[in-house]
Amino acid sequence: MHSELIALRPSACLLSLFLAVATAKAESEKESPFPADSPEHQALTVASPFLGEEAFSLRQDYWNGTLTSFTGTALKLQFFKGNTYRLFFGATPSALAPGATLHLVLLNAENEEVAAVTGEPGAPAVALHLEGAPKTGLYLAVMRVETPPGPLAETEIPAVLFYGWK
Repeated sequence: MHSELIALRPSACLLSLFLAVATAKAESEKESPFPADSPEHQALTVASPFLGEEAFSLRQDYWNGTLTSFTGTALKLQFFKGNTYRLFFGATPSALAPGATLHLVLLNAENEEVAAVTGEPGAPAVALHLEGAPKTGLYLAVMRVETPPGPLAETEIPAVLFYGWK
């Protein structure tokens, strides 16, 4: 009988390990990879209508950082002539002042505005669409948050920018 217990132990250990892994996987699948208050969640929510398009490719890497209520940021992006690009700018909702507005502007190499979008006041994300890039080259994506007038202190706002093309 003692030898039977020894023979069952490895199987019992494997079964226990399998159950632990299966339980952990089930728990992680219930949770979203990004919490609802994250800028990633906001940007991907705005992007979701385009993610099902077979020809649309969303870049795996993305910019994430911090903006302030007084300063924005800009990123250089390489675009190719004729491609359609979509940019998704999101901010952490709890970090936005009530009525704050997101702005995303796309400039070409000559600093000319190619496309721009302004969000609704209080909306934590915006999507910009550029149909058929006019030429191959570097473009500048300028992100900023406009706060309503009033005595506001400078606040840091976590933000992200995803983009894709077809």
